[in-house]
Amino acid sequence: MTKNTVRKPIRPRENSELQALLTALPGNVDNVYHTNEWVFQDNRQNIYTVSFTLVEKVAALYPEWVQKQGTDPVSLAKQLWLSLAERTGISNYVKTFRGMLLWIAALANNNTFPLTRSMLPELLRFRLTHTISVGGIYPAKSLVSDGSLTTPSLLRLQEVCDDSELDWFGRSITNHYLQGALKKLIPELTDNELTYQDWRQGHSFNLLTLDYGRYYVEHCLNVFEEHSALAIALRRTQRDEAKIAELLNIGQRTLNTRLCQILEGHKAEDIDPQYPSYILRIQEAVLDHFRSVYRQARFEHELLRETTLEEVAEKFNLSGSQENVDRLRVIFWDWLQRGNRTETERLLTQCQTAIPWSLFEETMESVQRHFDDMPLSMPSPEFFQNLGFSKIQDGGVSNINSFVAWVAKAGVTSIVALTGWRRSEFGFPWSAIQQIRNKDKLDEYAFPYRYQIDWYVKKTNGKVRTLREITFGTISLIDRVRHLNESENELPSLYSINSNRKDPFKSETAIDSAVITLWPHFVHHYGGFRLLDDLESWRKLMETEKSQKLLTVSQHREKERLLALQSRHEWDTIVVDENLRTAWRQARSDWPRLAFIWSKNTKANRDWVVQYRQGMLREDWTRLLDYHLSDETKVWFFSLDAEELRTNKEIGRTLSREVMAEALYPSPHAFRHMWAESVYRRFDGDAGWIIRSQFKHISRRMWLSYIRNKDNRFILKSVKLHVTHSLVVNFLKHKGEGYAGQMTTFLRRLFQKTKVLSPEEQQELANKLATQEIESLKSNPWGYCLLMRRSRHKANCAQGSEPMSHNASPDLCLGCIHNLMQANNVEWMIFHVSAHVEALMNPIVPNIFKKASYDLVVKTTRQVRRLNASHEALPELEEALLLYERRAD
Repeated sequence: MTKNTVRKPIRPRENSELQALLTALPGNVDNVYHTNEWVFQDNRQNIYTVSFTLVEKVAALYPEWVQKQGTDPVSLAKQLWLSLAERTGISNYVKTFRGMLLWIAALANNNTFPLTRSMLPELLRFRLTHTISVGGIYPAKSLVSDGSLTTPSLLRLQEVCDDSELDWFGRSITNHYLQGALKKLIPELTDNELTYQDWRQGHSFNLLTLDYGRYYVEHCLNVFEEHSALAIALRRTQRDEAKIAELLNIGQRTLNTRLCQILEGHKAEDIDPQYPSYILRIQEAVLDHFRSVYRQARFEHELLRETTLEEVAEKFNLSGSQENVDRLRVIFWDWLQRGNRTETERLLTQCQTAIPWSLFEETMESVQRHFDDMPLSMPSPEFFQNLGFSKIQDGGVSNINSFVAWVAKAGVTSIVALTGWRRSEFGFPWSAIQQIRNKDKLDEYAFPYRYQIDWYVKKTNGKVRTLREITFGTISLIDRVRHLNESENELPSLYSINSNRKDPFKSETAIDSAVITLWPHFVHHYGGFRLLDDLESWRKLMETEKSQKLLTVSQHREKERLLALQSRHEWDTIVVDENLRTAWRQARSDWPRLAFIWSKNTKANRDWVVQYRQGMLREDWTRLLDYHLSDETKVWFFSLDAEELRTNKEIGRTLSREVMAEALYPSPHAFRHMWAESVYRRFDGDAGWIIRSQFKHISRRMWLSYIRNKDNRFILKSVKLHVTHSLVVNFLKHKGEGYAGQMTTFLRRLFQKTKVLSPEEQQELANKLATQEIESLKSNPWGYCLLMRRSRHKANCAQGSEPMSHNASPDLCLGCIHNLMQANNVEWMIFHVSAHVEALMNPIVPNIFKKASYDLVVKTTRQVRRLNASHEALPELEEALLLYERRAD
């Protein structure tokens, strides 16, 4: 049938018949068929509104297709939805309605009937890459999930259309061909990032995004920095077990059975009540050795800390600038690694002030004495219990081993997040790391070396090893992780090797396991979340006091605890980043279902599926499943017989996928998206200090190679939408405070024209701007270029009405209507105009040559004043402008 054929309209039905169908729907609240808003209510009193005004917005996108149907699109949508809703739960009414409209939009976009197998890939391509909201249909920021694609399924829509005598579908469309098309399309749409199975398991929508995931990265780095010295000391003591046993003149096996208990801090009488004096002798030798290696590990750790290096810089008669601190960190680390005096002396003499070798040695010894004299915080059973390790029985994995592995995985997670590599690319040994001299004039002083990993990038380079650059911060993390794993030079550095492993360099399983390990600790113990917990507790206490009720004893204790942390004034005036608050809510609300799916009980005991069916499952798990499973799924599940529940593992997986739908948690794939987002947001004040500080050490070549790599094009396409969306949402959350640039004029006007927006409405507005109004995104040290479709010809860089963003410069961008800046851009702007300020203040330079400098300094001063009215550079900028203006007069 050709595209121009007029369609046969939907089988006509009497209005009374349609009204009866509507009235019979569960949850109906006195709805009238002719109205365009139908309201439904479930047993929990939740309200669901199906608004058919959305149909008109979708229909407006496809006028030619609508004309061919020969039927009013709203009436068509109402009849189809009523048929679909008959087999849909109340909680799924709205999802089914929007899913139906997306399928119809995909058919209209294809505009050929009936649908055949050859047309199926294009239909699915549209459906997988678009989403719908109250504003209409937009390109999706990520691939649509499996669950969204099946609410309703295409085959269910086909069934309804057939019943209504709509010949939209050919008979050849079956579930078999649908799956086959998806299996080819999912890898194609993700540049082979995801398989069909990955997508079915939810990986496509499991994107933490930088606004959320950066808190987890920060937590993992903080855990690693706090505990790595102790963990290394514990591991080194275990490694030296034979040496300690020889010193005690006992068998190594005898020591092995008691070593972990001694290191955990248990008392001798608890370890062996019959022979405590014998244990005391062993304990003394073990702890002496442990203290020795712990002091050395602590010294190596503290020597590289910012505060220590600033003090060392002062002793070396160097300024405490970041460049000097970074350089000293590299020098000390390299000396500890290689002990190459010739090379170390070369680096010392090339410092801003040459440092003699004798002063270097003297300082190292002084710092070591200082930290050796400090008391050691010895591990205890309470220490491990507070971290969640509470094994007290013999057998199994000891608290020591669990703790060391936990710290190592915190380091591994940080490395995965700060490289953005695939999970298959982390099997490299220490011998694969190369160190070369840095010849880049921009940062060779701060970082005298560059580091490269010569390893396999299997997806793009197959079995050919590839050199990839990493930062100094990453290499120092890898070094400590390999010590925790006791990895030999030729074995993988980031994880321990099991003797049963066929291919020790196959890293996928180890990396998948590592990146989720600290998530439970993050959810409950991340410093930012604990602060919000305390703030909420404080506000409840203040509400109780305001109501003139007496505080209970426990409330008095809580108030004292909180006042020990901060004063009353500080608690009352604290300002919380809205991104942190959003992450806190998301993490806590998602945790119960993640805890259920990740529970060892559910993994080891698959009987939970049968128990749920029989009504014998734990009450909290039953409530969770009841809440997250759709009515449609529950009807299907409870229709299955007991034998199938016991034997068919796919049933449990199906339930798990639906429970996990839209939950956010870490994965290597999610970190790849975060890394790409960081490429664009490396100058962004909202991006988080850890991400920005890491990108300070990344060479231009590193991130350009990532952007230009065609293998990353799918990630970068979706990430640009994420970044644009995030910038707009953050602007709305902060009500424009902390932002400058001509783009703020447009955003502020838009913000003023709209009513007070809820978080959901903010998301909708940001979606519309990111997908419909903003054409492209480019980041620079002086701000973002958010190129608007309607005003692209007005861009300052435009030539012949065509924007030339590759010509971006402060001179062009600072006054451009597409420029958006944040406080983080101030220092770079001031640095850039410093030469122009000098020109304005130089009496020898004729005023005619100063005009361009004056215009740029005026723009810069305006933006700096808006972003930071008390900035120390403002008086000098204003003085230069005033001096020029006086001379011009």
